[in-house]
Amino acid sequence: MADELFREFDHTGDLGIELQAPTRKELFRRACIALAQILVSTETVACTQERAIKVCGDSDVDLMHDLLTALLNLFVADAFIWKDARVDEAEGSLTAHVCGEAFDRSRHEFRTEIKAITYHQLAIEKKSDLWRARVIFDV
Repeated sequence: MADELFREFDHTGDLGIELQAPTRKELFRRACIALAQILVSTETVACTQERAIKVCGDSDVDLMHDLLTALLNLFVADAFIWKDARVDEAEGSLTAHVCGEAFDRSRHEFRTEIKAITYHQLAIEKKSDLWRARVIFDV
């Protein structure tokens, strides 16, 4: 998995991903990009606008859930799709800066409808020198 951003797996009618990264910040950044790539084929997405999403939480699991939920809402409610992300960390919060544009069905290929980010088996851990996460999406 070292050369890929994330790995998808099937989970009883849902879709899951596993990610790993050398740092906590990079793990969250990769999760942001993975969500976008599951929603839309991002090759044709241009970085013409940036949006910032800030979430607060008591744990990394809460932060991951709330960040991905906020990004899913950004796509569903605001029709904004991103192709890249940067994550800033602060005590008890994360801010994701996503770079993209308005979703346009004539230019962007929609891939997967995600209804929600679940807490089911949501996990984040640091083992040795790697941060790992597991996320399951309700599709």
